[in-house]
Amino acid sequence: MFKRNTLNAAVMAALGLAGIAAQAQEAAGSQQLERVEITGSSIRRAAAETALPVTTITREEITRTGATTAQDLIGLLPSSFGGTVVSNNVGATGGAATANLRALGSKYTLVLLNGRRIANFAFGNNPVDLNSIPLSAVERVEVLRDGASSLYGADAVAGVINFILRKDYQGAEANYAEYKGDHGKGGNSSVITGVAGFGDLAKDRFNVIVSASREEVTALKAVDREFAKTAVRPDLGINKSSPRNGIPNLSFTDTNGNKYVGVNPLRFGGCNAPEFALVPVANPNQCGTDYARFIDLIPEQWRVNGTARGVFQLNEDNQIIAEVMQNRDRVQSFYSPAPYTVPMTYPANGRFYPTSITLPDGTKVTPTGPITGNWRTVAGGGRSDITETKMTRALIGAKGTVAGWDYDTAVTYSKNQGEIFFGPGQYSYAKLTPLMNAGAINIFGPQDATSKAALDSAQLTGRQQEASSTSTEVDFRVSREIYQLSAGAVGLALGTNFRKEKLDQFSEPVLASGDVVGGNGPVPSVSSGRKVFGVFGELVVPILKNLEANFAGRYDKYKNDFGTSFTSFSPKATLRYEVSKDLVLRGSVAKGYRAPTLYENLRPFTTGNNTSANWSDPIRCPGGVPLTDAQTSNPVGLYKDECEVQLDSATSGDRNLKPEKSKQFSLGIAFSPIQDLTTSIDYWNVDIKDPIVAKSEIQVLSNPSAYSQYIYRYDPVNDPDMKNPIAGSQNKDFPIAYVYLPQENTGKTYASGLDFSAQYRLKAGEWGTFGAQFDGMLLLTHGYQYIGVPKTSDLGKFKDFGAVPRWRHAVTFMWKRSFWDVSLTNNFTKGYEDYTDPTAVGADYPLVRKVGNYSTWDGQASLSPTKALTFTFGIKNLFDKEPPSSRNSLNFQVGYDATYTNPIGRQFYGRVNYKFF
Repeated sequence: MFKRNTLNAAVMAALGLAGIAAQAQEAAGSQQLERVEITGSSIRRAAAETALPVTTITREEITRTGATTAQDLIGLLPSSFGGTVVSNNVGATGGAATANLRALGSKYTLVLLNGRRIANFAFGNNPVDLNSIPLSAVERVEVLRDGASSLYGADAVAGVINFILRKDYQGAEANYAEYKGDHGKGGNSSVITGVAGFGDLAKDRFNVIVSASREEVTALKAVDREFAKTAVRPDLGINKSSPRNGIPNLSFTDTNGNKYVGVNPLRFGGCNAPEFALVPVANPNQCGTDYARFIDLIPEQWRVNGTARGVFQLNEDNQIIAEVMQNRDRVQSFYSPAPYTVPMTYPANGRFYPTSITLPDGTKVTPTGPITGNWRTVAGGGRSDITETKMTRALIGAKGTVAGWDYDTAVTYSKNQGEIFFGPGQYSYAKLTPLMNAGAINIFGPQDATSKAALDSAQLTGRQQEASSTSTEVDFRVSREIYQLSAGAVGLALGTNFRKEKLDQFSEPVLASGDVVGGNGPVPSVSSGRKVFGVFGELVVPILKNLEANFAGRYDKYKNDFGTSFTSFSPKATLRYEVSKDLVLRGSVAKGYRAPTLYENLRPFTTGNNTSANWSDPIRCPGGVPLTDAQTSNPVGLYKDECEVQLDSATSGDRNLKPEKSKQFSLGIAFSPIQDLTTSIDYWNVDIKDPIVAKSEIQVLSNPSAYSQYIYRYDPVNDPDMKNPIAGSQNKDFPIAYVYLPQENTGKTYASGLDFSAQYRLKAGEWGTFGAQFDGMLLLTHGYQYIGVPKTSDLGKFKDFGAVPRWRHAVTFMWKRSFWDVSLTNNFTKGYEDYTDPTAVGADYPLVRKVGNYSTWDGQASLSPTKALTFTFGIKNLFDKEPPSSRNSLNFQVGYDATYTNPIGRQFYGRVNYKFF
């Protein structure tokens, strides 16, 4: 173990670059420091000289976390939270797992592989899918906690996460791991990996590395975890059950001429029908479906990948490099049975037409004529989607030194492509509607063999959608020291790149036409591309022996295939001041930008979608209480569900969206108060203008009077097909046609905070080496502003874009001696104010509710009886901490927030690693 007794090593460790600092320390004295390139700079220089706020996660640290995927690893970073995880994709086809530095949104974090871009996720409007990066092949991860648009261009507003694959490896090893939950059901995984490398660059003039891995994850069902098994949570004041049922709330006329609207025949018995998952709701006449009984908390997953990298040493100064990677991923998620959202009428001559219907007071009446209601395909079980994706990446490049200039150039091709297939429980309106109209399906009870066969005949199979996102890029950059000042050498870097992006999202006719029962309406195909040209430069100037300035700037020109174009210039300046050998001050100021994605530009206008959460029509069902028949000529619920339901919505893109612009600055200090202890504190501030967001349903429906123009209503008598919906109508007789949630430039997004880091190492002789590492982030401000209204702070609160905890940290204690390596890690997320539906506030639903802190401890012990063999045993969530309860409503999961927590509970794992040579 080395001692950090020089400034360079202390500062590097404080920045998290422990591995590089070690190299620098070991080389101290007469040896010359290795010139390397660090994420965030194009100038190759001595590793210990950089002043960037970079966190490096070494391979040893990756192993210590017990993470098996890039999503798992990045989710542990205190500086990254709020990104999407696989659990968020239950019920949302084609979702990616994403990073989210500073909680600003995943779109502001640029993810690189070996310092270069990779294609965005093919489906929807997603950035890079973390699960397309093979963690088993990663040597280290560098996280630049600062804006970097001046170097990398768009998307690097919040920072950069650079996954660096293994290089120059010689040997062969295999690894097998099993992860088993303490509760015995679901979320278990197995991972097998292998890597081999041969060739010595110095002796053989080449090196080749190949690696492969395979992972399988079993599904975890909501019913298998007590805190998530039901949508009815009186302790939280919520009942998220849906009014669309396998046995509907019926509207009909009896033989005496009495009319009934929304009456469930099982309400008298307390909605006791376990096979239909019915539960009582606030309306005393109705039942709801507890859809949580059908959903996954964690979907079934399978992924396999292979990578290869070859380097040929042309001469002492120059190399040719080739890389190829392919990752395949399959996810199958189950969620609620499909709601039959078109008007349903059961004919009087239907085979299952009831002879009587029991009213909620126990009275039995005889129906006559057609019966209407809102039905759900509970008899077919939960819906399922299967998403299969493939990421392919290939690179050919060269790097080295010519005429005193360091150069690096490459052609990189990456493509994310995928297909989404219908799983069980998916149905076609075109096939099912004739059966419903004929009365062939039993909506009053269980199906018999004939009706079940009829229902099965309406199922959808095959492919829903295919998509591909392609990026082809040529880049070239050079750097060198160009002038010698009395304080040191002036360094210059210049570079250029050209990139072609292509997005193709093709919907099969059944999806494009909106024929999927309970689906998102018509999902049109999208296809277009763009060309991006950029030039950039960077200059490092030593002003004094202990004061250095860095100036960088980048010019980009975007030209879209659909006719629009724009340019952007992003400058950045940094200062680094070495006060003493144990104290460094640093600061930066920059401008950045983010370009609209092709999907944000091109998404056609479509209706037939639905809101993520349950809402009530603010006019026809205020506070969840429907208007009486005396208050409206069209009874509430007669034409569609209007109370505590996912409301119909519409969306669209905009070809004329403006690029987002950002301003940011940071101030930091890195110091070593005592030997072997290194620390750093960084203040950062980001302000984003014209952020592109989909109009928030929480924004619109929490304040419907202010945003009435986004709520469209229709006349069910004169316009039953909703051909001419009316924006902003206040007519109590008109149900909602849809809530319009388009992509738009809005006012601003802002955030500021403090990053903390500390590392300590103590060599205790025969007792081994002890260590501790701490990383934390404290948000000081965080929020957003819509055009024309004051700023909204979501600091420590759940608002329009999810929860924003003020504080997160990770602290690890380590002990290493002989063949033992033991660690204990605490991951902590501070609680926050819970989501609040202002229309639901009451005695059981307080205006302000606190979500508790989430703190878990992970332990791991490794034993290496020989240099070749290592056994590891670990426990995640040592004390079996359940996620804190939350009334969050933006995902299918109920009772907790799947974005920040893990529903598995305590999980044991074992791993064996063998090095063949």
